[in-house]
Amino acid sequence: MFLSKHLSSFKRPMQYFYLLVLIALVTACDSQEGIQQVSYNDRIDLSVTDQPVKQEEIFKFAMIKGSAEDSKAQQIFINYLSRSSGYSFKLVNATNNSHLVEQLGNDDVQFALLSTVSLVPAITEYGVKPIAKVAPPLHKADVQAFFIVSPNSPLTKLVDIKGQSLALGDKVSLSSALIPLVTLANENISLAELGQLSYTGSNKQCINSVLNNTADICAVSAAFAKPYIESEQVRILAASSYYPTSSVASNLYVDDEAQESVRQALFQLTLAYSRLSLTHSVIPDKFSPIDTLEYTPLSDAFIRLKQNVLGQ
Repeated sequence: MFLSKHLSSFKRPMQYFYLLVLIALVTACDSQEGIQQVSYNDRIDLSVTDQPVKQEEIFKFAMIKGSAEDSKAQQIFINYLSRSSGYSFKLVNATNNSHLVEQLGNDDVQFALLSTVSLVPAITEYGVKPIAKVAPPLHKADVQAFFIVSPNSPLTKLVDIKGQSLALGDKVSLSSALIPLVTLANENISLAELGQLSYTGSNKQCINSVLNNTADICAVSAAFAKPYIESEQVRILAASSYYPTSSVASNLYVDDEAQESVRQALFQLTLAYSRLSLTHSVIPDKFSPIDTLEYTPLSDAFIRLKQNVLGQ
């Protein structure tokens, strides 16, 4: 009666519509079987709510502390690395190379930009792995050693060094100790075949030993020897191979996937270098692939130096 009374107050089309709505409501209240049970797991892909594990990792990347401008460029580089590799990076500045190597070896930092002279002991002592090397154009920033003699020396090739006196620079110098020793080994010239081997302590003292006729040959940094060669005070007897000045390395605790992601980001840096305003900064503009075997001779020479020369 109540329903009829209210329906009669509407025009016929609205009466039918109102009736249908009321029937639907009554039916829904009488039976729960008609209600669809919704599973949120079926409707939502839970994987999209989870961040990839690698995004949660924060790696520390160490570089030698420089000026305020250096630090600014380094931070820009770190930001680029975070965006490009898919991992989060934090910049850590080391005060010297020895501290940097120690931090990397002890896992205080996971990646670092290392000079080759620092990288070699890091490889031998901590198992550090170089993953990409700085690739300067035309060897302009690479390290090379020259074997030099006086202009009137009768020696004409490196093998003539046998039976002669050889002067080197500092005992753990890359260009005036490690590279010359590797070069001799590559030419199958043993130290026992030398007439005498001495360490002068520096590039300058090494060259002075030839100028003062206290040594027949001196092995020294090619860059340092250049003005002496140009002024014809000495001449080049032989030259070593080129070695990169620096490389990015990771310690042995970093997994292969992370190393590869960083490596690819370094290879692509050239494309973004200008846009990132890194031009004329301390950050290298190009990295290239590296064969870890390139460092094996240098590492072996470093071990021999520690054992035979440094008494360790």
